[in-house]
Amino acid sequence: MKPDFDPRRLDALTHLLLDGDLPPESVVELREILRGSAEARRRYRRTTAVHCALVRHGHDRLETPELAPAPARETAGRSARRGIRWLVAGLAAAACIVLAAKLALPPGAAAPPPLAVLSGTTSAVWEGAAITTGHPFERGRSVKLVRGFAEVSFASGVQVILEGPCRFEINGADTMGVTHGRASVMVPPDVARFHLDTPGGRITDLGTEFGVAVGSSSEGAVVLTEVFDGEIEIPAVNDSRHRLQSGDALAIIRDTTGTRLVATLDDYRVDLADSARRLPAEAHRVSSGVNLALGKPVFSPAYYFREFGSRFPPETLTDGRLNDSGSPGDWSFWLAPNGEPGEFTVDLLAVTEIGRIELQNTRNRTHGDRGLREFAVLVSIDNQNFREILRGELAAIDHLPPPGEDFPVESFRFEPVEARYVKLVGLSHYRHPDRPATDENHGGGLNEILIYAP
Repeated sequence: MKPDFDPRRLDALTHLLLDGDLPPESVVELREILRGSAEARRRYRRTTAVHCALVRHGHDRLETPELAPAPARETAGRSARRGIRWLVAGLAAAACIVLAAKLALPPGAAAPPPLAVLSGTTSAVWEGAAITTGHPFERGRSVKLVRGFAEVSFASGVQVILEGPCRFEINGADTMGVTHGRASVMVPPDVARFHLDTPGGRITDLGTEFGVAVGSSSEGAVVLTEVFDGEIEIPAVNDSRHRLQSGDALAIIRDTTGTRLVATLDDYRVDLADSARRLPAEAHRVSSGVNLALGKPVFSPAYYFREFGSRFPPETLTDGRLNDSGSPGDWSFWLAPNGEPGEFTVDLLAVTEIGRIELQNTRNRTHGDRGLREFAVLVSIDNQNFREILRGELAAIDHLPPPGEDFPVESFRFEPVEARYVKLVGLSHYRHPDRPATDENHGGGLNEILIYAP
């Protein structure tokens, strides 16, 4: 979609403003652009956000530029901020990258500007040292986002939203590699192309917005991709290329036999409608004590498993990853086999007094065909003699929350009891309301179990 302002002109004016070189007559022009376009205001605010982040890191003493003198300045600032909950959309990246280079280097030092910077995060946890807003990425350096969301902005104006767990690297001014995890790429209309390298091959954006979920199966790479707007090129059979347009979604499967493109992966059509296309709001999770189940072993008689990365094992129930997130071969939730409510047992590794459990249900991503309903909880000291301590029912998750917003977590109390093994037995499960009873794709499932002392 063509913007209602000239992005290049806005970038040029913002660049001059940040450098302190904006002529007085151009202040009026910049103010009119911002007054007439919400997208322009988001772009401008993104630029100043990165500028301020760099200043906060001690690189300089510059202040955020304003467009109106006092006392009108305060009113104008409130007006520009009103309604903008997330600093998203296109970054005036050329100005920011040049500014980042100037601020990060000592006077007289010569070095090329960074190819891309971290322009925002939501609940981000990184492998190794923390990475903060304004951080310039080194070419070819592998970076892992353990969980949460991150926004990476390129000098060209390209933005990429990443969802952890995700491993990526910046390979050039117009090239990024994602070896695992989810990414949504937004390419401005004035950028000819952008490349996203994956284990399934190179995806070339032709000026659009698209998402990927990069994962694997036992046979090789599995990359889910969907075009949200515009057009992309993806690898096809015999090293040829295949074009996808708005609304198209395919899985790229690359194994020892070559490359295949499929619209239905295992039992489901490819669908990335739950991808984060903008940075979500910060999640406010209230801690309710020490989760005794976190990281503990979990066993199940069986779980849903298909050939191309559709693997939902029980160990995901205690991994601390909430919601229906992930990528092929690394989904964050457990699913029982088709037609079964399912059951599993958590080993607390020591006899412990417990008095409460919390459960987060699943809806199997965008598909909405699974989830636990009625259940029973049993406990044991020796994993042989179990006794029932609780029966309950979970609500269905009827609607898919926006990315970053938690699914409901339901709490159940019971009389304190000593146990090492906690078994949950599904008694019934939810079906997709619009599918016939003969449809085999239904069964129990759960995102997470949390166990607490009384």
